[in-house]
Amino acid sequence: MDFAAVLRSYEAHDIGVPVLIAVQRLLEQDIYLLDVNASERSIAARLAQYLQEHFTDKNVDVEYNRMGDAPKRVAWSEDKDDVYPDIIVHVRGPGNNLLAIEIKKDSNPEPKDKDIRKLRAYRQDEDLRYQHALFMRFGVKAGAGTLSECEWVHV
Repeated sequence: MDFAAVLRSYEAHDIGVPVLIAVQRLLEQDIYLLDVNASERSIAARLAQYLQEHFTDKNVDVEYNRMGDAPKRVAWSEDKDDVYPDIIVHVRGPGNNLLAIEIKKDSNPEPKDKDIRKLRAYRQDEDLRYQHALFMRFGVKAGAGTLSECEWVHV
């Protein structure tokens, strides 16, 4: 799977290309995290750091769970649930949500369906209205340095 082509060809080049550069940097500089199958949170934190360099007028947060001063809730299943997107690019406070990212590792057998539903809900929710959403699955151990899945999520 050519994740670079998926990211580079995204209709919003000002989003896709910076994400591609950040992912490539993660794969080059932090391959150890993937080699040893470190936690998704560790991988997300490093990717967020690299994204921040490209989105200097925004905040890039890991597992940010606030919508203003209230917990972030979204109806992605039957009821509204508290949600913690893996990475978001936004301006803290209500509104102005640019990008939500959910990541998984190949060692996590959970299918992407739940993450895709959440990402779609982040984009559709009247309070959140994320402009862009992305799912990525990183290879670990023998697959370190690759992405086995990379998908922009549309409404």
